[in-house]
Amino acid sequence: FRVKAAQVTQVLTMEGLPMTRGGLAGSALRPAGPAPSLAPCSTAMVGTAPPGRAVTVAAGAFAVAVAGKATLGGLLRRRRGQRETRATRVACAAVPTEKPFRTTLFTKAAPDGVSLGDCPFSHAVQIALKVKGVDYDVVPCGPNNKPPWLLQEVAGQMPCVVHQGIAHVETSQILKWIDMTFPGPSLAVPEDYAQLVSRAAIFPAVAEFTKNSDSSKDDDLLVNLQMSLTRFRMHLFALPIGTRYAVSDTLTLADCELLAALYVIQSATASLKGWSLNDLPEKDEVRQYYERAAALPAFSQSCYPPNVGVQGWQMARQ
Repeated sequence: FRVKAAQVTQVLTMEGLPMTRGGLAGSALRPAGPAPSLAPCSTAMVGTAPPGRAVTVAAGAFAVAVAGKATLGGLLRRRRGQRETRATRVACAAVPTEKPFRTTLFTKAAPDGVSLGDCPFSHAVQIALKVKGVDYDVVPCGPNNKPPWLLQEVAGQMPCVVHQGIAHVETSQILKWIDMTFPGPSLAVPEDYAQLVSRAAIFPAVAEFTKNSDSSKDDDLLVNLQMSLTRFRMHLFALPIGTRYAVSDTLTLADCELLAALYVIQSATASLKGWSLNDLPEKDEVRQYYERAAALPAFSQSCYPPNVGVQGWQMARQ
């Protein structure tokens, strides 16, 4: 797809990225100059680059696009719906009439009303629970079969995690509560990276693009998504070489949220829009990050089926 260099320059300048003009270095936005330092970058945040680095921007094209794919139409016509991430089927329990004492996740149901639905927020919660090794039940609920206590106590809000009879809602709060409550590896996000997820703003961009049904807006929405991915890409680039995940070599709550958003791209966006992370270069930092993390059991065992994701976003487009 094509986008004016001025647009890219304006956005990256707002993010604090120094720039030079030139051709594509590889096929992703690449800092000009020497290879990244092995020293930790303690102040690296989304949208920052190590000192003295510049971002090479191809004049007249957004440099994140795959080389040779100059138009959005070309991207969207390629292998629509052929790339699906494998997911392990999540065992689900029937909706109980009483509030459970055992740790239980109440979440959106699939169109069949009984199996796991396509909720990225619940997906993030499940990743955290599995990393912590929590033994829990999953109870999918449709709009018409939510238990009375869920409606009365939290206005039917989901995801909702019940533990020892107490209901917890709001995804960010649930994630922090999981990390503080259960033993196991710490999922805490270092203070320097506390705003990583919100500043990258990947999920809002994914949602806008994926649910859009007006093809005339697709170009701009895909550019917006690419810019969100670029903010995250520059964050990853600023980390010490060899860092496996978003902020360290172990998963954190930031990874739980980011991976759930990227899974939407690999399932629903790939099918409905014909674009996924697979369209990025093989060595692209965001693509490699996702592929590493997606291989973890905590991720694959908590995914809703890709076809359920497609169905869910198709309904959101109506």
